[in-house]
Amino acid sequence: MGTRVAKRTFWRYENFIVTSMFFTYGFVMMDRLSIVYLFPFIAPALKMNEAEIGLSVSILSICWAISSWLFSSLSDLLNSKKKFFIAIVLVFSIASFSTGLATTFAALLVARGLMGAAEGPVVTLAQAAVIADSSPQRRGFNMGFVQSSTALLGSVVAPLLVVAIAQSAGWHYAFYVLAIPGIVVALILMKFMKEPVLIGDAASHVHVRPKPGDYKVVFKHRNIWLGMIISIGFMSWLFAFTTFAPTYFTTVDKFTNTQVSYIMSAMGIGSFIWGLVLPYLSDRVGRKPIMIIFGLIAAVSPVLVAVLHVSVGTFMLLAFFLAVAQGYAPVFMAIIPAESIPRAFVATAMSLIVMVGELFGGTLVPTLAGVLADSYHSPSAPFWMAAGGSFLVFLVSFGLKETAPMKLRKRGITPELEEVHVVNA
Repeated sequence: MGTRVAKRTFWRYENFIVTSMFFTYGFVMMDRLSIVYLFPFIAPALKMNEAEIGLSVSILSICWAISSWLFSSLSDLLNSKKKFFIAIVLVFSIASFSTGLATTFAALLVARGLMGAAEGPVVTLAQAAVIADSSPQRRGFNMGFVQSSTALLGSVVAPLLVVAIAQSAGWHYAFYVLAIPGIVVALILMKFMKEPVLIGDAASHVHVRPKPGDYKVVFKHRNIWLGMIISIGFMSWLFAFTTFAPTYFTTVDKFTNTQVSYIMSAMGIGSFIWGLVLPYLSDRVGRKPIMIIFGLIAAVSPVLVAVLHVSVGTFMLLAFFLAVAQGYAPVFMAIIPAESIPRAFVATAMSLIVMVGELFGGTLVPTLAGVLADSYHSPSAPFWMAAGGSFLVFLVSFGLKETAPMKLRKRGITPELEEVHVVNA
């Protein structure tokens, strides 16, 4: 009897949706980040310089940013997540395949732009689905777990998988293979996913949507505005570092492509671990202390890459411990917004934070870093920009308003969120 109860408890819908969103978002980040691991193959084949490498990352970021805000806002206003979500999963799978078809730099840019447009809303819609079906005591952990897939699949599995495929069959085939998981996940979600209920009682079957006039509540909390600035710093850290690290290791430190994949995978394992640990710790010590402490620590990692020239094994060890920025990402990008404003607009709030970060940190920084590296013949320039990005996170985090329920209860504070009016759809 006891065994059957435990089994029923584990196989509940909450665990299904968290696991599904983990793999969906993870496959998105595999598609997005795989190109940086393949640049040592792609750049010579398409005769790309450092500035063009940066631009190919930037074009995806700008399309990702606009798409994230547009479709997340529409899904909030229409209170319809499932249809949007399944459609974009299918489209990003097609875009991944089209990347492998690129034979010129221009074709590569078009394919990456399409991929960014399709993948942009995935993280916000995935987290909105998780919020809707998470039990209160697991909400922070669930959201952190979903976002930690960036590290496990995007930073651990992806470099090992795509480099191996590129070496054996060519870089084009790596993108063909990456298209398959998204299609499989879309079919599963089409069959089993329920429409997330973010307004009213989850047990009711009445479809409602918020009034457009309530959209302004998103902009009333300072955490959303500060989250946008923090997102710029984080995206600067992420893309200035990850875009140029693989080519830096091969050209400056003279590591092989396989050795580089080991280093990046070690960083991915660290990112995954920190992505679970930091959201968990933030439930207990507060969101704000985590952002401040680890924002400063994360600024160290790109500096060490720029100044140290050590063995592969040492770099793997450093990469594991210094990948803490991926741990604080779900805290500012998903958890804090979800606790700061009404759930009806949580996807919109997260998408605004993502959009601003992508437009400035994800779009301008990689291109600017590539131009500086070419202009000043300094391949380490992007890493100093990455360090500055996380240092910005450290500074701005002092202004955040604490939202962790356990922390607030200890202070005798009960969070109050503004009411959102709804109408029948």
